Amino acid sequence: MATREENELFTRVGPGTPAGEMLRRYWWPVGVSDQVQTKGAPVAIRLLGEDLVLFRNGQEQLGVVALHCSHRGTSLEYGRVEDDGIRCPYHGWLYANNGQCLDQPAEPEDSSYKERIRHPAYQARDLGGLIWAYLGPDPAPELPQYDLLLRTDGARLVGGGGTPGHFNWFQNVENTVDQAHLPFLHASGYPEFAMKRPKIEWERTWYGVRAETWVADVSGSKVSHFIFPAHNRVTGARVGRTPAHNMFFRVPVDDTHSTGFFVNFFPGVDASTLTEEDLRPIKRRSEPHEYQRVDDGWWGIASRDQDRMAVETQGPIVIAPSSTWHRPTGQSSCCARW
Repeated sequence: MATREENELFTRVGPGTPAGEMLRRYWWPVGVSDQVQTKGAPVAIRLLGEDLVLFRNGQEQLGVVALHCSHRGTSLEYGRVEDDGIRCPYHGWLYANNGQCLDQPAEPEDSSYKERIRHPAYQARDLGGLIWAYLGPDPAPELPQYDLLLRTDGARLVGGGGTPGHFNWFQNVENTVDQAHLPFLHASGYPEFAMKRPKIEWERTWYGVRAETWVADVSGSKVSHFIFPAHNRVTGARVGRTPAHNMFFRVPVDDTHSTGFFVNFFPGVDASTLTEEDLRPIKRRSEPHEYQRVDDGWWGIASRDQDRMAVETQGPIVIAPSSTWHRPTGQSSCCARW
């Protein structure tokens, strides 16, 4: 469990913070490609503590710029996407995808003021059905060519986003590496593992951590690859069918909120044959602290909400009060919270 000092260091992700500057050196998924249409409605997003707006101009180019207009601060979420960029609804300022102001229709025609305005803007790209944004300095690194974003020998489903969870990104990542919870929290999803003592081996790798989990009297193991700084690559069981290959991307929204996107890939499967069970994870996630309830004989929480429930109900930022877990006087939980 991280100390108070470690949590303070790693959970603060805004501009100028140590963790925020480190995380800005990576590409992050911020949307689903087919949900951001050419000259369609702009989409407000929040990433690494910054409020942004995502759009696709009339030339089909993605833009990610600061949410509030550089003129009077009006939200560009209600702006008009045009061929060359996005126009503010208040005074009509037009911004190119790179942030350069192109038009100020209320200014004199011979004014050069617009040439001196550069609105905060970042790079964005499509890959594998997801939209990725980079908020760091130039030159940007190559967008990672993960296998599940590129494969063409099966059906690929992507989704995520929605209502952010009330927990920080670091807490979410700890859950990714923590394989000890599998036989317990996910007892309904892994009935052959349920409530059995796990044996786990972790291996540091060039990309992060490889974790392999076994339990007694069960053949085979579960392998999870944690990819620094916040991604996860696994192969999930599908009873009677080819296993699905999955990637999960944990995305830091701000200091106390996190969201995620996923890619599910089904080798050798035609997309038209996917069932409602296959498509179920694409449904929009519920509101914070609201989880789908099911009669599963265990915790009564649907599999898609189990990890979120476990992490979110710990609190936005959680630390152990000392080296030994105990319940502090006056606290209703086993952890100290800010």
